Amino acid sequence: MADKGFTIKEDLMIRLGKLAIPPGARGSDQMLPEEVEKTKVIANLRIHVERAIGRMKHFHILKNVLPITLVPLFDDITMICAALCNLLPALVKS
Repeated sequence: MADKGFTIKEDLMIRLGKLAIPPGARGSDQMLPEEVEKTKVIANLRIHVERAIGRMKHFHILKNVLPITLVPLFDDITMICAALCNLLPALVKS
C-alpha cells in the first residue's frame, strides 16, 4: 500500500507482492464508481495497517533510543514484538 510517487512496484514483484495505490482524480471532476469503490477498500485496509503499527509502538523498547549494544539484535527484537502483537485480540472482527 503506497501513495502515488512511490517507485517500489518492481521491488514488490520480485517478492511476489502486490502494490495497492488509490486512484486519483487525474484531472477529471469526478471519479468513476469503480475508482470510488477501490479508494474505499484501500482506505479501510490502510486503517488496519495503521492500527497494527500502533500496536508495535506500545513496546517501550521500540519507542526509545536503542543502545548501540542492542543494534545487532534489532531485527530479533522487532520480530518478537510483532509476534507478541499477533497474540493480542484480532484487529478486524470476522
